[in-house]
Amino acid sequence: MQDAYSRRNFLKLSAALLAGGAAIAGSGTRAEAIGHVAGPAQRVFEIKGYCPFCQVRCTYKARVQGGRIVSLTGDADNYWTGGAMCPKGMSMVELVNSPYRITEPMYHEANGSWRRISYREAVGMVADRMKDVVQRHGDKAGNRVAMTMPLWDCLESEVAALMALRTVGCVQALPPGETCVSTASNMLGDMLGVNSGTTQVDDICNARTLVLWGANVSDLYPPYTRWLAKTREQGVKIVYVDPRKTRTSMWCSQQLRPVPGTDGMLALGAIAYILNKGAYNEERARFQIEDFDNLKPQSASATMDKVASITGISEEELGTFYETLAASERTIVWLGGSLSRQSNGIGTVRSIILLQALRDNLIGQGKGMLTFQSGKPGGIDELVDHFFGENATPKLNFRRIRLAMEKGRLDILFLNSSYRRYPDARGVRKAIEKVPFVVHMGFFLDEESEVSTLFIPAAFGPESAGCGYGNENQLAWREQIVRAPGSCVPAWQFYRDVGRLVDPRRYPDFEGPEDICRMMQAHVPSWKGITMERLKASSTLVWPIYEQGAAERKGTVFSEGRLLTPSGKMRVQDRVFGGINRWTYPKGHPLGRKASKDFPLILLQGKQLWHWQQTLTNFTHSMGQFSNGRFVQVHPKTAAGLGLQEGDRVLLETAVGGLEALVEISENVRPDFVFTPANCCRTTPVRENCSPSICDILPNSWDRISAQHNGTGCRLRKI
Repeated sequence: MQDAYSRRNFLKLSAALLAGGAAIAGSGTRAEAIGHVAGPAQRVFEIKGYCPFCQVRCTYKARVQGGRIVSLTGDADNYWTGGAMCPKGMSMVELVNSPYRITEPMYHEANGSWRRISYREAVGMVADRMKDVVQRHGDKAGNRVAMTMPLWDCLESEVAALMALRTVGCVQALPPGETCVSTASNMLGDMLGVNSGTTQVDDICNARTLVLWGANVSDLYPPYTRWLAKTREQGVKIVYVDPRKTRTSMWCSQQLRPVPGTDGMLALGAIAYILNKGAYNEERARFQIEDFDNLKPQSASATMDKVASITGISEEELGTFYETLAASERTIVWLGGSLSRQSNGIGTVRSIILLQALRDNLIGQGKGMLTFQSGKPGGIDELVDHFFGENATPKLNFRRIRLAMEKGRLDILFLNSSYRRYPDARGVRKAIEKVPFVVHMGFFLDEESEVSTLFIPAAFGPESAGCGYGNENQLAWREQIVRAPGSCVPAWQFYRDVGRLVDPRRYPDFEGPEDICRMMQAHVPSWKGITMERLKASSTLVWPIYEQGAAERKGTVFSEGRLLTPSGKMRVQDRVFGGINRWTYPKGHPLGRKASKDFPLILLQGKQLWHWQQTLTNFTHSMGQFSNGRFVQVHPKTAAGLGLQEGDRVLLETAVGGLEALVEISENVRPDFVFTPANCCRTTPVRENCSPSICDILPNSWDRISAQHNGTGCRLRKI
């Protein structure tokens, strides 16, 4: 389909498809109550569910009347949220019944038009393509197929999808965290032996100091502000490191606002300060750091004056922060996803982890690391291997998958998440257009459907039972609340149906999510104590539980008093990633060595309270009422220097492109950078959220691990 695909066409096609769905499904085009028939009095039923949008995994009680969800109420029994929910979760009421929703499978003809097909025909088409890949490529077939994750209504959908890939020997399922926290996750795994948070959010109440290093809790995980409140009540000092003032700032006793991209130098300076002051236990430091003697020479250049010069933070502010770290015997650092989105993110995250080890703030109560978008329970790969055997094929990151697409080496792409999450999104789109068969499972005709061969209408979470996981490794069970309209199906059903057609001998025959949970319990040791009965009776249940009836694990993962790496230690000088003394500005940064004078401002993009990824909530008017669309936030000095006033329309430009935005003038940002929302959407009919993706103009300058980039140079031109 052409880029010029208009909103008028969108609305006309949406209306036509919905009308067609209504003709076939009758009243089924609107959600129907499960197991209940609405009587004359329109009885109200209350059914348990959970929000699918972020890793907090809020649970709720849905009120259903006349076959429709009329409201959601946060579950007060949820230990982690206390019954709180954010506006994104509440928007599920509108999303389930959205008039823009596509409810029937569609095939994308070569001329750009859509042809409606049956669900059975769609499943058969996918299975035939997968069989053809195997026939043509044999043992190499797995390298010709890939999947981007997630678009999962439950954990069981992920299991079903991964097993469907394995029917052709494929392991190339790209995790959602690749664009959120992949650098942090990989460095935590490499240095600590655990690739997610080492403790849980409630443990911050046991700390003396909490450092929110780029972790904008109030906007990204609003229900978790209850833990910030508890922490502050306990007298814990909360320090926030973020160049932008946000809602999170109000919880903190100190905020450091470094020049974007200089967090690594800030951490190096803290290491040098603590070493020079002798504010560490050398025996404990050596117990955790294998080549401890490398730490001092590698941080020696990070003098106070140099750190101040590079970060833009005064020496007085630095001294206060460093002294806090040096004196605190219980510190938890909460890493924000922004650190993984800088091309120098590896060194930054490694420096912060080494800082925690130096102060012996990793092992024990009130110590450790927290991250965003982590906490996925283990065991899924074990279950898949149980049915399909181990597969030692190396898993590729998106950069290599993109190269395979560009070279015509990918035959099938399951596009289950937005390609707009990757930098140089226009280039990514062109790469996807070279894949001969692209399957998009979604809800609306959005940018992903434009590049797809086949559209599969998905079921929203409330339309299927299932198990969801969250940031604390917690699992929540959801009953099916309403029926899905038309031919919409949960992802587990679609991938099961494909898998059974491709390889019925190995692909297990299951009826639904409960069966998969029971298979996990039967075949995965860490799930043995997670019975369906216990899961359904709990608001949430923390993985792992190795024995039936055993208590949930809480607190630090280092229960044996040592790191979980093979040696029980970490290294300053890593064989692959080198040392921490190679600090540089991010690629394309206006202060870097190869900076272009044409783009003097630093561009940062980030999530807003009302945006989730690049889809879904952009299609709700309930979220649109909060949104200012595509805006650029600039400091008054920046605005004055450019002759800009509040509300001016400007062109935000980088070296690879530009898009229009409205000016918002605020002292919440530093004079040297521009902030804009990450997750607007070009195809939404909700005007307030309508804008091309910011990744359209982010250059392809990635960290070696992460698939995202922040901190490139930009400029603003008044239109």
